[in-house]
Amino acid sequence: MANSQKTYDISAQVREHFGKRTHALRRQGFVPAVVYGHKVEPVSVMVEAKELDRIYHRAGNNSLVNLTVGDGTAQPQKVFIHEVQRDPVSHVLSHVDFMVINLTEEITTTVNIVLIGESPAIRSGDAVLIHPMDHIQVRCLPSDIPQVVEVDISGLVEIDQAIHVSDLHLPSNVHVLSPEEEMIVKVSAVRAEPVEEEAAEAASEEGEEGAGEDENSGEES
Repeated sequence: MANSQKTYDISAQVREHFGKRTHALRRQGFVPAVVYGHKVEPVSVMVEAKELDRIYHRAGNNSLVNLTVGDGTAQPQKVFIHEVQRDPVSHVLSHVDFMVINLTEEITTTVNIVLIGESPAIRSGDAVLIHPMDHIQVRCLPSDIPQVVEVDISGLVEIDQAIHVSDLHLPSNVHVLSPEEEMIVKVSAVRAEPVEEEAAEAASEEGEEGAGEDENSGEES
């Protein structure tokens, strides 16, 4: 199941400080950013850090954002928060790219996979869940991009049961580009700890060594 698209709103101001002077902007609670994309000249802007962090936490990279630049009189632009940079130490947002989108042209992007439900095989403790694929690649109109793709694992009741890309059910206007045979999630048997086997091998080796010592003692006498 794919979660439907939701649009968020955010405002920005034209930025006049560049280079080292952007440090002052960050201290004042703003994040420097740039707006570029479909039929627009690149514009340097600044956004309130707290508001941007809140919106990005909810919207991610695939949700449409209504970006208003200036005093609010201009027409909002449909953008994606395309690229986010964070301070390597504090992880605070340090720069953002807003990419203006053409709503009438399909784009290729990735959508995160979220597992929902509970597998009875996992609940029993006889199996573990293998989840090698955490996103898929899709192509569709920007307004049709799912926020996430939910995969229900409650139907995985037996060992070695799996869900593949071909098992996904997405809207007809969302074209999945990831190979159909790729495995998203699988129930695998719990591997027994080889303690008993190792102990048996050790006991066998000790027995052989003891037998060899007995033979040597007999030869010396």
